[in-house]
Amino acid sequence: MKKKIASLVTINLSKKNSLIFVLILTIVMVFDATIVQFSSYSGVKIPMWLNVTIFVIFSIIFLTSSPILLNYVSKLISRDSSQKMPIGLRYFHNLISATLLVTGSIILIIIFQMLVLNKYNLILLEIQTYISYLSALVFLSFLIFLFVGWLTRKRNYIIMLYAIAFSLASVNLIVSLIYIETYFSFSMLHDIKPYPITAYVVNIPGSVITESLSMIYDLLSLSSFLLMWIATAILLSQIRHRMGRIRFLSLISIPLIYYIFPFQNYFGDLFFTLLFYSPVIFSVIYILIFSATKEVGAFLFGLSFWSASSLVHHDRVQKSLLISFIGMVILFCSNEISPLRSHVYPPYGLITEAFLPLGTYLLLVGIFTSAQNISQDARLRKEFYKSAESQLTLLKTLGVSEMEKKFEEKVKFLQKRTKSSSPQIIEEPELEEEHIKKILRDVLNELYYSKKRK
Repeated sequence: MKKKIASLVTINLSKKNSLIFVLILTIVMVFDATIVQFSSYSGVKIPMWLNVTIFVIFSIIFLTSSPILLNYVSKLISRDSSQKMPIGLRYFHNLISATLLVTGSIILIIIFQMLVLNKYNLILLEIQTYISYLSALVFLSFLIFLFVGWLTRKRNYIIMLYAIAFSLASVNLIVSLIYIETYFSFSMLHDIKPYPITAYVVNIPGSVITESLSMIYDLLSLSSFLLMWIATAILLSQIRHRMGRIRFLSLISIPLIYYIFPFQNYFGDLFFTLLFYSPVIFSVIYILIFSATKEVGAFLFGLSFWSASSLVHHDRVQKSLLISFIGMVILFCSNEISPLRSHVYPPYGLITEAFLPLGTYLLLVGIFTSAQNISQDARLRKEFYKSAESQLTLLKTLGVSEMEKKFEEKVKFLQKRTKSSSPQIIEEPELEEEHIKKILRDVLNELYYSKKRK
């Protein structure tokens, strides 16, 4: 019976399935983040029953998609568990499982309160905010730790760009949490009741601290976006020969311009006059055009992993790259603080932030398992050296760095074993030496192929 239930929430992840997942989750997060913005700009009062219905639909999508992805990742980890990983991904899996379980419970309680009590408790939204951001910070911090470790063994500017971009993103998570907490602390409400969204948005308290945090948040978001954009442009540079220079430049440039353009309000809002005279028309046009600035950039960042998956014939690496693709898109889509500060009825923005821990976890698992599998497969690394595809540059570097790390650990382990005077420990050096010789042969092959490639 358990196997039948598990099979219902199991997917065979492919390029098509991963793209469908990303499109569905992106649409949910775009609408979840922009409904409040649309109402506040236009003054249009959406019927309360429709708002609640939309929130319930978004909740159902989250509660069904999260277990499916988590179950798939669990199978991916269990395949690699026999390889004796240097870190326990199972601990992180337990953490994300507990996080999603608590998140699902909070969402169901909020839905119950709205349907039965016609209100919801603000403390539930605050608790969920802390759970989402702190757990996401744990996963992202460990991913940064991995990139820094790979960077110390293999100096590579792409790894450096990713490490700095993820570092800025993690700092941005901290700033976002502090920023949202200031609005929670200023609120005098304990129960949020079904008033029009505009009533909550107009009465949002502000201060010098929130304005400063908002500018820091925008600066960090823009910085991490630019660094990730540069790294992605480098990795995708090879496809310009197939697409043509003009199409490639359009593919790369449009998401950057699209993301940067909304920051023009820092230099004087060009559309203020239109907003003043035609608020509804302006809101519709502005929301339709600029509601997905983060999502378009996030899809571009994940595109390097998605396209690389078709260049790799190794099944586990291919699946890990698709997991990385989904995680990358979710990470850069879900850190959206605008609707959360309003704490409207229903709690728009809650579902978007609920995806944040899942996105960082998928990105961590996807990148780490890719590096692990590449480091253990000499034939796969040779294929990378023979290939001229730029999308494989990051994978090749991470795989070699991870292999060097394992090699150093084996050498240190062998040194400790040979220094020991215990008879039980002295009996096994020959097996260790054979393992070391195998690794040395792989290292020599790496050097041969790298020189031949140059």
